[in-house]
Amino acid sequence: MNCIIIDDDPIILKQLSSFIVKSYLLNLKGSYNNPVQAYDAIKQNNIDLIFLDIEMPEMSGLEYLEELKSKYQIIVISGDRKYALETFEYGVTDYLLKPIEYDRFVKSVNKSIERNYNFERDLTKKRIFIKINNKFTRIKIEDIVLIDISEQYNKLVTSQDSFNVKSDVIDYNKLSNLPDLIQINEHCLVNRAKIIDVCNGELVFNKDYNLDKIKVSNNFDMQILKDIQ
Repeated sequence: MNCIIIDDDPIILKQLSSFIVKSYLLNLKGSYNNPVQAYDAIKQNNIDLIFLDIEMPEMSGLEYLEELKSKYQIIVISGDRKYALETFEYGVTDYLLKPIEYDRFVKSVNKSIERNYNFERDLTKKRIFIKINNKFTRIKIEDIVLIDISEQYNKLVTSQDSFNVKSDVIDYNKLSNLPDLIQINEHCLVNRAKIIDVCNGELVFNKDYNLDKIKVSNNFDMQILKDIQ
């Protein structure tokens, strides 16, 4: 799994970097003093996991969690327990308290790897399992119409139903790599087979799905037209 570290404390950056090398479990793609510095690295390196300090001067970890919209696994780093409950609402994988002990670090990484493995295993079987109302529901990839992660609770629309699910149960990045699903803006995936028309930059779906026309971002415009031909 590819990872990066974002922390304004050089001692923590050095410590976590050495932990990652020592564990042989992760591939460190970079370490950064703030989220702004990390933008390009995240886009260019197919990042799976981010170690994120919650208290930073330019942009706080909470602000960055809001911006990421649960696209990546996050292990939060903090010297204070007070942010734990709020960060887990964003679907983070784990919460590491400073000073960080190596055994606790490995436990967090194993949790991340297990989550990643389970999701990838399900994708090979063309399905995902979503926890809805404390019960796991199997969703076939072919039945997915739309996934929207613009809110804290993700919206999942299928051919049969619509769900609001917690942000930590959908791996947006891995789903976006599936050939059946195409990205139409920064926070939305749709199933190409479910689109019936493109009109004035908006996607039209079967009325049975109870979806309004969805605007395609200018950045994705031409690709959408190619993908549905």
